[in-house]
Amino acid sequence: MNTAERHRRDENWRQVADAAPACAEPITVAEWWKNRRGESVRLTLNRYEGRDVVDLRTWYGGHDGKLKPGKGFAAEVRHLSRLAAAFAKAVTKARELGLISDEATGDE
Repeated sequence: MNTAERHRRDENWRQVADAAPACAEPITVAEWWKNRRGESVRLTLNRYEGRDVVDLRTWYGGHDGKLKPGKGFAAEVRHLSRLAAAFAKAVTKARELGLISDEATGDE
């Protein structure tokens, strides 16, 4: 892809992103406890620097008792379908390797 094509693609993406409704506030899609130290894992839809993102992040208990964001991963929501497919492949491979059982739901 040459520079002109990239520019056109980026400009088209900006127009689509500007027309799409934005995440006004973070939406927690899923959350579970990571360990007994009170850390959790949270998946949210959020807005960061003008872009809608999917954010997978650990949260830890601060000195004030409130959960604080820790390390994580964020990507624009346009990558969400690819991420979901990649996680589905990882689950399939983990089952094939016996790393998780067929009954494992993540709720244990």
